[in-house]
Amino acid sequence: ANKLSAGTDINLADGMIHYYSTNETTTATPNIRWNGSYTLNNKMSVGQAVTVTIIYKPNGAGYYAALNVDGSGVTEEWNGGAAPSAANAGGYDILVHTLVKTGSGSFLCLSNVSNFA
Repeated sequence: ANKLSAGTDINLADGMIHYYSTNETTTATPNIRWNGSYTLNNKMSVGQAVTVTIIYKPNGAGYYAALNVDGSGVTEEWNGGAAPSAANAGGYDILVHTLVKTGSGSFLCLSNVSNFA
């Protein structure tokens, strides 16, 4: 029932779909990790992939053009070639990130954003 900008850690130990029902008021950088005790890097082997879905209400204020994994920035490869540059006015934004572990602490990040209003 919170908003993503108020708590940016995405703990995959809790599941692969994360829903935030409170209207956003600002932007932030989500941090995908396993949980507060284990990194995603430690839980995955090279060649494994996870797909994470983040659902939130942009409210004309919140959008997420960057992503961290285990607290460090990753380079997103955005479907369509460009990261989001503004918040949608309403409805729900759905972010889908597929992370492929390519080496120790290294991830290929394939990202997509869609608005459902």
